[in-house]
Amino acid sequence: MTEGYRHRSRAKGIGFVKSVIPPLGLALFLLSSCTPRPSLTLTDTSDDDTRAVVTQALNLLGNRYIDPLGPEQLTVKAIDGLERIDPEISVSITPDDLLARYGRKQVATLPLPDMEDDETSDHIHADVWGKLIMESVRTYRVYSPALRQASALEIQSRLISGAIDGLDPYSRYETPNRAETSRDRREGYIGIGVDLIAGNGYPVVKTIVENAPALKYGIHAGDQIISVDGTDLYNHSRLDVIDRLKGAPGSIAVLEINPTGSSLVRKLDVPRERIIARTVFAEIRNHVLIIEVRSFNNDTADEIEQAIADAKIWSSSPLVGVILDLRGNRGGILNQGVSVADAFLSNGPIGTTTTRVPAAKHIFTADARDFTNGLPLVVLINGRTASSAELVAASLQDRGRGVLVGSTSFGKGSVQAINDLKNQGTITFTWSRLVAPSGYTFDRIGLHPAICTSGIADQSPAELIDHVMRQKGELADILQAWRTVDFKNESERAALRKKCPPSYSTDKYDIDVALNILKDPVAYSYFRQQSSGEIAIKPTIN
Repeated sequence: MTEGYRHRSRAKGIGFVKSVIPPLGLALFLLSSCTPRPSLTLTDTSDDDTRAVVTQALNLLGNRYIDPLGPEQLTVKAIDGLERIDPEISVSITPDDLLARYGRKQVATLPLPDMEDDETSDHIHADVWGKLIMESVRTYRVYSPALRQASALEIQSRLISGAIDGLDPYSRYETPNRAETSRDRREGYIGIGVDLIAGNGYPVVKTIVENAPALKYGIHAGDQIISVDGTDLYNHSRLDVIDRLKGAPGSIAVLEINPTGSSLVRKLDVPRERIIARTVFAEIRNHVLIIEVRSFNNDTADEIEQAIADAKIWSSSPLVGVILDLRGNRGGILNQGVSVADAFLSNGPIGTTTTRVPAAKHIFTADARDFTNGLPLVVLINGRTASSAELVAASLQDRGRGVLVGSTSFGKGSVQAINDLKNQGTITFTWSRLVAPSGYTFDRIGLHPAICTSGIADQSPAELIDHVMRQKGELADILQAWRTVDFKNESERAALRKKCPPSYSTDKYDIDVALNILKDPVAYSYFRQQSSGEIAIKPTIN
């Protein structure tokens, strides 16, 4: 990752700019030779708000991103983002100046801030760089009709997205509307629990959240919602309708509903409640509790603990094991993943994070209680198991608590910080890496299962288990290589992944393999022993 300049007084390589223009001495368009700043600028009433949002984003990225980022780098990349509004806009820098171009013409020279502290410390003074970005925006408005017509939210989006562009696959900016949708998914919202098709005519109910007020009060998929609290909803956008259906806890949504297949409109008073998507789905099969976890939101750990408690009550005979199905689980809230792992562990490490950012350094440990009281555990993973779901599986494998079945997982061992911005949008960026209890990071390599079902077509579950057990020591050798491969050796990491290529299937074969392991104590004990790793005192990446 490119760092900022260390000393602006000497020549520097500038790997992140499009071009380097000889400093000074050029005849500047609309500028006198003795006046480096543009003589024409166009301001907007929202510029102060934009500057505040951009400065906040620069401060977060510059001081909390996992790798050091120089302020010049962030500034140039942010301004480059304006190309999405007008492709004639371009920017480059010299050691001392920012050079603004529009089309083929250089239109301004803006001196870079003289901030020696930014170059010699880990802290970036984002306010002065945010000011420079806004000077550039005002300069470009003189020449760009498209920029003059762009809204403040669009300019903010392009500047922040530009600063983030290319950092890594998981860092992103979300506009206020997108950010609200993401918050609702993570944290829940106060509403009636419906999703809609809207924008053309009256909105139509598409789906209803399980046990939501809408379902309890007789609303069904296909029904039209004519009005909310007296406001006619004809041709209203989906986001507008959803926003009107939200409200304070315990408030009443006064609705007019046209049920599907009926010409009558009926009035319903539906109380608003906290709605949070269900992520845990459980069943009992052959005295085994199967828990499918689709993602991690604020309720996931509680849902799992409830599923275990319910199974103990309602099972016709004592449970003989648990299958934790994490296939397709792309992760979610990290502390919920930690709590899920904790539900199956008794004391000891769950994992750690490694980073340059003090606030992102964590050591995760389990408390004394295993909610299953040590029941045999099999964890299902596949090529879409990622992030905090991988941490759960890694901790259970390393600790010898569970046996992994499936394919190599996705390999997202990085942690993103989600930060609310002043414009109600969010900036999400990588600020740490996850480290398994045995000391390796699964970033870009994933997890290797004890029993690989990837590409298996003609073996019964029992035959596959027997075949793997006869390969004495091979699993332990693979996992040893997996846990000790150099973090920077991409070719070797890729070669290891090919030993059990990622699969994206969620069919019943993996569950059948898991059920066979759980009914065979010898096999279960063998795979636990072969899979467990020596717990690391310190992470092994650098």
